[in-house]
Amino acid sequence: MLTRNPAAEQFVAFLEETTSWPNAALHGVKRKTHQEGEPLDYSDYLRLRRQGSQLGGFAYVYADTGVVNLRLNYDSDAATLHGIAPDAYLVPKGHRAYRVSVQITDEDTLRQALELAEMAYKLT
Repeated sequence: MLTRNPAAEQFVAFLEETTSWPNAALHGVKRKTHQEGEPLDYSDYLRLRRQGSQLGGFAYVYADTGVVNLRLNYDSDAATLHGIAPDAYLVPKGHRAYRVSVQITDEDTLRQALELAEMAYKLT
C-alpha cells in the first residue's frame, strides 16, 4: 500500500509516533461481511485505537493516499479547525464522530496530522 504513497516516509513517521503513545495500537478492521474466526482486514485502511477505550478508534489511516480520518467533530467550527491545522478538511458524510481528515503530503501536514491525532487520542 505504501508504494503508491509519495509521502510514505512521513506516513510511516506518523504511525511510529502515534503507536508510541500509551496504550495506542494499530489494527486491521472488521468488515461488514466478517465471519467469525476470520482475521482482521489490513488491505485498505487501518485503525489507530487506544486500548481500553469504549469509543473505537481515534483515527483511521489510509496508507496508499496518506489520508488520516480522525475522531473529531468540527462541523460547526471550521475556523477553529483551520486555525489548528490549515490543511485539514471536513468530511461531509460518514459517521458523525469522524468528520475531520488531513492528507499527509509533507513535513507540515505530518505535524498537523500528529497534532489532530493527539487531540483525538486524548478524547478517546
